[in-house]
Amino acid sequence: MKRSLLIILFIIGYHTAASAQNCNVDFLGTKTLYKNPAQKYTPAPAGYSPVFINHVGRHGARHLTKDVKTTFAYNLLMQADSANALTADGKKLKQMVIALQKVEKGSTKFISAEGKNELEGLGERMYLNYGNVFKGQQNLSIAITKEVRTKQSADAFLQGLNSKLKDTALTKFYNDDTALRFYDLSPAYKSFEDGVDNGSVMLALQKAARFDELNKAVTAKFFTADFLAKQALTETQEEKFTADVFGFATIVYSLKEEIEQKSYQLADLDFKSFFSWDELKKLGELDSIDENLKKGPGTDNNGIQVRIAVPLLVDFIKAADEFIATGKYNARLRFAHAETTAPFAALLQISSADKATITASKLNDNWHSANVIPLSANIQWVFYKKKGTPGYLVKVLLNEKEAHIDGLSKVSIYYKWSDLRALYMSKLAKLGVKLTDDMGAYLASVK
Repeated sequence: MKRSLLIILFIIGYHTAASAQNCNVDFLGTKTLYKNPAQKYTPAPAGYSPVFINHVGRHGARHLTKDVKTTFAYNLLMQADSANALTADGKKLKQMVIALQKVEKGSTKFISAEGKNELEGLGERMYLNYGNVFKGQQNLSIAITKEVRTKQSADAFLQGLNSKLKDTALTKFYNDDTALRFYDLSPAYKSFEDGVDNGSVMLALQKAARFDELNKAVTAKFFTADFLAKQALTETQEEKFTADVFGFATIVYSLKEEIEQKSYQLADLDFKSFFSWDELKKLGELDSIDENLKKGPGTDNNGIQVRIAVPLLVDFIKAADEFIATGKYNARLRFAHAETTAPFAALLQISSADKATITASKLNDNWHSANVIPLSANIQWVFYKKKGTPGYLVKVLLNEKEAHIDGLSKVSIYYKWSDLRALYMSKLAKLGVKLTDDMGAYLASVK
């Protein structure tokens, strides 16, 4: 009975959400290009000026993370081509895939020109919005992960920031996978993540939206009936093929300059043309729900997918404490991944990113990957100080937009640091965590 109700609720919720979607971009999810919010910020209380920034951001728009030739779709297309078993659409798709391979050759896992522009813009706006932070000597502490795209993102950000500074900032780079790739260091979380795909919620959603039929219909567009009969593709293989082609459709938005550099037009790699708008909507919705369950508040905003971000919260608090005690760094800048920023936003109780729900129809109403973790997504704590007064005020931003914190007053977006710190210290205490704890050990033992 409960499962049937879940399916019914999802169908109702899905059609409501889909009707309001912008078909042109809403299906992009985590591959949504970052936009300058151009927000008019709430003025700080009289006499207060920004003095320190605690920042974490996702890398910029990127290339594919694996070679096109390694995908299931590429290999199935080449096999069918050898057997003269491609339909007219199949031949078009094959040419697009070959073109994408040429565009992507040598750039796998890198940020794209679009990503560089995104990060440069972020750096420029940080100075323009909070220039007082960078008066005098600029010392920046910069953390990256083992992935090259985070170093490239940091470099692009600094290029934008330095273009506005009188003198180039002194920078200290360091790798910090514990605070930034915590999701890779928790065995319990990896088990949880693997279980989401075959969990009751995802299976119910897929059944309600008839994804097996969608995957079969998409696959059938490209191959002759005889070829498919001989291949006897499983539902899993059809799903994989569809996911690959959908992935190609979403990545090209990040590659406009690279596509033109290879003498192609965007129309030459218009993978989305092979899908109906309804198919794109369904695929985009499912992707966002998958991200929510694995990286966001999902069905439990105190679940392991949120609690694994504790090392980053500890790092943020310690960085703030260090600034207040020593003033050593003007800013602590961290460049990481969607898997970093999504759980951190939920853990911080940012009101637009921390709403868990057990009702499938609400999973995309309360949380959407395009809003929380687009490319270059970021979270900032901006500290303000008034001369001659004790204490600090803090403004929290998600993707450069002012954010409210659930659990604190919403009268102002400027919080007393003592209140914000107390909220998070209480949260850590409930989880049995102290600032002096070994975060590697925490990740190894968290359940």
